[in-house]
Amino acid sequence: MLKGLPQWIIAIIILFILFMVIATIYQFYRFLINTSSIKFNKNDITVVDRIGSIMPYWLPLLEGLQNFGQQILPYYLSSIMSIYKKTLMPFVVFYATHPALAFIVFFILYYLFVRAKSPIPNRPFIRFNVIQSMLLFLINSLLGAIFRPLPIEFRTSLYGLMLCNTLFWFVLCTICYSLVKAIKGKYAKIPVISQAVRIQIDNQL
Repeated sequence: MLKGLPQWIIAIIILFILFMVIATIYQFYRFLINTSSIKFNKNDITVVDRIGSIMPYWLPLLEGLQNFGQQILPYYLSSIMSIYKKTLMPFVVFYATHPALAFIVFFILYYLFVRAKSPIPNRPFIRFNVIQSMLLFLINSLLGAIFRPLPIEFRTSLYGLMLCNTLFWFVLCTICYSLVKAIKGKYAKIPVISQAVRIQIDNQL
């Protein structure tokens, strides 16, 4: 039924369905909390908070892989490239061929979690990680916008590849660190970035 539709429309439909599923699960979770005799503090970090905090990091990860991973990974071991092709590469290709998708997801996250009058009840841990992932996405986009226009001679030279590799590992390390912290239910402490997120949250209190 969807074969005749453009891929970007299919992507929006998938995102909408995913959002509805997440919203339904969250509403069911709130219902359980409200009907439970156990009182939960909004600062308590639950399993739902941890899962919800992991998902937004897909956005900066795909952006970083598109900007730097695609260029530098072919120079790595063939086994690493093989794993990449079987796992993340299909997502990166889909992401790269649908540039509007990133901005749609970005504004959805902004509307749901960043705005002062968000329709979703305030969960500080999820909000912290969503804003941090959005900030990492913007940083990755800016770095990619600076790196891509550089002359092809420089980008394929030793120094260009070293720069690309450094940016790639910056993206990978910050996201992996944030994911590990989110899984543990702890706040990440990335210099400058996490502090900026804290300031943003404190200003809206």
